[in-house]
Amino acid sequence: MAKIGKKTKNNKALNEYGISTASNSKRLLAYALDWAIGGIVTGLPAVFMYSIVTSRSDMFSNLYVFEALGYDKTYGIIAGFLCLMTAILYFIVIPLKKYPGQTLGKKIAKIKILTWSDENVSIKTLAVRYAITFIFESPLFIISTYIMQTLTLITRFYVESVWTFVGIACTLISAAMVIYTKKHCAIHDYVAKTKVVEVRADETTN
Repeated sequence: MAKIGKKTKNNKALNEYGISTASNSKRLLAYALDWAIGGIVTGLPAVFMYSIVTSRSDMFSNLYVFEALGYDKTYGIIAGFLCLMTAILYFIVIPLKKYPGQTLGKKIAKIKILTWSDENVSIKTLAVRYAITFIFESPLFIISTYIMQTLTLITRFYVESVWTFVGIACTLISAAMVIYTKKHCAIHDYVAKTKVVEVRADETTN
């Protein structure tokens, strides 16, 4: 194992555990892929429910549309919870059961999530990591939007404008932390005590 402070042949800095941290380009690629793939997957329950309840074939817009068309708001709330369950499947169950530490985006980008002690992430760690991500950091993820809309339907208090502003601010702070800090960890990484590393060439993730 290479010593701390040394460089690999690929000139990648090693962390204290001897595993090179994921490059910013790979993390960005994984983010973009999970935004696209995860967005499609987590949005499907709402689209299907809209089609079944309204018998319409036009494009689904948001969870408010049920009430806007004269249906009870409960349909929007149920759709929101179904989308949340699907998001849990994509972002937590798959990295826990199918590809350890990897969403589909991270698997394609060949990076994975580990704890700070180099262990595979547990369900609690993943739950904390993505709760912080979706609630505070990533308003651009469709599931974050549906969480905000579901809470608005339940509480009757419009939370999207303030929540989106806070989310964008936290996203920018996290991005700066990943790029400029020594650990290259975002806010959700510090809270969950996780890091994103590159999958080694000799490592198999079936």
